[in-house]
Parts: sequence; structure tokens; C-alpha cells
Amino acid sequence: MDQQIENMDQIDLKQLWRIFKNNVLLLIVFTITAMIVAAAVSFFVLDKQYESYTTLMLGKPNDYKTESGNTEITYNDVLLNQQLVSTYSQIAKSRVVTTKVIKKLNLDFTNEGLANIVSVTTVNDTEIIKITVKDTDPILAAKIANEMANTFSSYVKELMQIDNINIIDVAEASTDPVEPRPIMNIAIAMVLGLMLGVFVVFIREYLDTRIKNPEEIEFLSSRPILAMIPHSTSLDQGEKK
Repeated sequence: MDQQIENMDQIDLKQLWRIFKNNVLLLIVFTITAMIVAAAVSFFVLDKQYESYTTLMLGKPNDYKTESGNTEITYNDVLLNQQLVSTYSQIAKSRVVTTKVIKKLNLDFTNEGLANIVSVTTVNDTEIIKITVKDTDPILAAKIANEMANTFSSYVKELMQIDNINIIDVAEASTDPVEPRPIMNIAIAMVLGLMLGVFVVFIREYLDTRIKNPEEIEFLSSRPILAMIPHSTSLDQGEKK
């Protein structure tokens, strides 16, 4: 019984190899077609996206003093600033800030549209906030990032009556697009094209009920083949010897 199961497994592997071997051209066509489409879309359809960023750090207020008159930052002050980072990150993308930036730069954006191209993150649980802007125009992306930082700093000073935000890095226009990524897109398309080709091959084999070789007869009937009649071209043409 174990031997029969082992033989069936071997036959299954042989059938799979035969299926892929007989349909290798179809698999290649699907794979190459998917790669060509992905390359065309990446290079000629999708717009290039550029990123610019500026970083800000929470520090001590300009008029900061402890009860003893010391201006040094304590450990508790650092912890407080780290807690404020998450709050400040939400304020940076608030409607008040985006509205002021749109008016300042005369942008053709809605508040939601501007918020969608801006991301505000913290840097490794530090007191540093990173404002990143993504746009098809690298110069405009840098302008928006810098204006977001300036407007945000001014608004926090006005809202919380505290001046503790310092700009570290000023945003600069980038010459290298971050999107699209043609190589990655083509690699993904290659895998998807191959998977689609395999799926189509198996569907074709499933719908094709013809017996194509003696091994399939042995597999279906569980009986050995004792003899085979060879194919004769002369018989097909009705020729007589």
C-alpha cells in the first residue's frame, strides 16, 4: 500500500513537470507581458513624486528658568518634551495650520489635500519632529515643508504660550524621485504574471479531459500497460503497402 502511494506521488510530480514543460511558452508570455506593462506604467504613466523634509526639535523656552534660577534642562523637562511631541505632531497637520500654509503660499489645495501629502513623524522616540512633504514638484514640496514648520512653530507659540520649538534642518528640493519605483514594480509584476500564468495553465489542464500519454492511463486505471500500438502516418493517409 505504501509503495502504491509512493508511486502515485511520483506520477503526480511527473504530471506537474509535464504540465509546466508543455506550457512553458504560455508562462513566459504572461510573465513578460506583465513586466512590460509594469515598466510602461512606471516610466510613462505614473507621475514622479519627490520628497522634502524639515526637522524640528523641542528645546527649552527662551525665557526658561527653574525655581532656583537655573536655565539647565532637567530629566523631567526632557520627558515632558517627549510627551509633547505626539501632541505637537497632531497640531502640525491641524486644519488651522494647513489653512494658513495654503493662504501663505497661495496653494491650489484643500485642507484635506494638503494634509494627505504631508506626514509628521517622530524620530526614534526623541524630541525631534520630522515634517515630510511629497509632491510632483520638488521645489514646491520644499516650500511647503518649510512653511509648515514656520507656521506650526508660530501657532504653537500663540496657542500654548511657549516658545520651545527650534528648526534643525531646512527642507531642500530633491532631484531624486521617491516614486514610482520601476525596478520594484517590474519585480512585483514578474511574480504576479508568473502566478497568473500558472493559474491559467492549471485551469486549462483541469478543463482538458483528454488522455495524452500512457502514464495517465496507468494512473487512472491502476493497471499496468501490457502493449502499445504505435502511431502510423501511412494509416492516417489511407496508404497501403
